[in-house]
Amino acid sequence: MENIVEHPSLPIDLNQSGEPEGERPRVGMCFAPGIDFCRFCHEYAYREGFELFIKSSELLPEFKAKGVRRGGVGEKEAKADMTSRIRLKCKGGGGAAKTEGCNVTGCKMFVYGVLKGGKFEILGCDLKHNHDLNPGCSYLMVNYRSIDQGTFERAIINDNAGISINTNFSAQVLERGGFDNMNFNNRDLRNAINLDRRMSRCLGDAKALQDYLKKQHELNNDFYSCLRVDDGGTLLHAFWSDARSRESYKYFGDVITFDTTFSVNRFRMPFAPFIGINHHGSSIIFGAALITHEDTDTFVWVFEKFVKCMGKKPKGICTNQCRAIGRAVEVVFPGVPHRFCLWHLLQNASKNLGTNANWKDIDRLIRTAVHDMMHQEEFDEAWCIIMDKYCLREAGWMKEQYETRTQWAPAYCRGTFWAGMSST
Repeated sequence: MENIVEHPSLPIDLNQSGEPEGERPRVGMCFAPGIDFCRFCHEYAYREGFELFIKSSELLPEFKAKGVRRGGVGEKEAKADMTSRIRLKCKGGGGAAKTEGCNVTGCKMFVYGVLKGGKFEILGCDLKHNHDLNPGCSYLMVNYRSIDQGTFERAIINDNAGISINTNFSAQVLERGGFDNMNFNNRDLRNAINLDRRMSRCLGDAKALQDYLKKQHELNNDFYSCLRVDDGGTLLHAFWSDARSRESYKYFGDVITFDTTFSVNRFRMPFAPFIGINHHGSSIIFGAALITHEDTDTFVWVFEKFVKCMGKKPKGICTNQCRAIGRAVEVVFPGVPHRFCLWHLLQNASKNLGTNANWKDIDRLIRTAVHDMMHQEEFDEAWCIIMDKYCLREAGWMKEQYETRTQWAPAYCRGTFWAGMSST
């Protein structure tokens, strides 16, 4: 599957363009990787009076391996200079996530660039439009609206002083001599101020968490915690375990569950606890993590901190079905039996097959196969009968689960000690 990069708006400065003023994209033109290619194309669009967006792109393998992705945060955010190819299209052609201020006309205009020999080369382009262009209004288009740093800093000072955003914006309009001289609107200012507020709260809560964990360690040297931050100091992940949890792990840590499906908080950081079972059959927490990304690199970091904290690896781990978690388990817990959460699997059956006209019968037969067939041959036969009877043998959920049955089906997990746990 392609890794799609949504390139943010680029500041347009025609006086500092790397290409001669008035230059048009043409096949064979070369640029520095990614960003220079996009900047040149956006400057051309600005002069002509239309907007571009990245229709598709592909990340370089080294960035894919690091977990960089669309919608990533901080060091995981995909950027244009991380790509091996980019296709830019006119917003008039449709397909953009947002087409604010644009009448979609099916315009076929595009510019396609590929990384070759360390440079971005234009391999194809079509500069014809099927709609009117409006260079006089380019500064009002979404891609090219921007708030300079000085204006933004004054707006933040006013906001901290209790001045409303509407009044804040009106002051900027008066200072610039009218709306015609504005290159951002009220909503742009509102979004920027709201983002700053959220970031301030996030940084404040991260500092509070860091202070709390530090205080707990001062109260008890056996309290363990570790934080991971990006280059800007923003919290990425946190792991902690108190003295009682660490002591409990010594006796009851043979089998653990790791669950990332708990409700996320307002900062979209899933709470992921490590849980076990004590001699009374009660659940006990061995440790917990807050994470911002659900990728292999993140889970490797969390698992490594868990092992460092506890001093030994578990003899079995149960998690929800997640490829990133699976790869991390292979890296940090090689050879340790890894089981998928049976409860989540049955819930996913409803999500994937619930629209089938025979769903009630399928659900009953699936649960019978899972809970009643305790021998591998019996389970395989029962599962295959369901696939054949209801035409589910083709590529799909039933086939995918059958291929991984050794990691979740009770008939295949009987020979391994799981402390009575089959779910997270």
